Amino acid sequence: MAAETSSEVPAMSASSEEPTMAAAKPVIPSSDELDNDTRIAILGDATEGFGYVGVWAVDAATCGTVDQPGATNYAVITRSTFRDGDKTYFGNFGALADGKLSITVRAASGTRTIAIEQTAPDTLSVDGKAMIRCTQ
Repeated sequence: MAAETSSEVPAMSASSEEPTMAAAKPVIPSSDELDNDTRIAILGDATEGFGYVGVWAVDAATCGTVDQPGATNYAVITRSTFRDGDKTYFGNFGALADGKLSITVRAASGTRTIAIEQTAPDTLSVDGKAMIRCTQ
């Protein structure tokens, strides 16, 4: 019986490691499939207070759908544009203050105020929705 118990333990360990190995990486599609603002945003901005510039998604798998038809739950943010889906908003966005920024953007459909809060270099929230930074 002791042999049976010890053979079961490694099997459980191996299966518990599988989800970690199968986890998606937060990588966006190749550059030739991206909109111009995404190509700019993915580079980020190292200037103090502008760490929010980037491409963000609710999870790693969603990063792979950025700029693809029907994609949702992502945001592309530069210093002058904010896009979440097919709507692009324009403005002149300032630096974060205490990790927070409220921006008022405009588009053909009107204005919108967006609350951005950056809690770490690779995480932020947009209007309360938690997101992670996507990479290339």
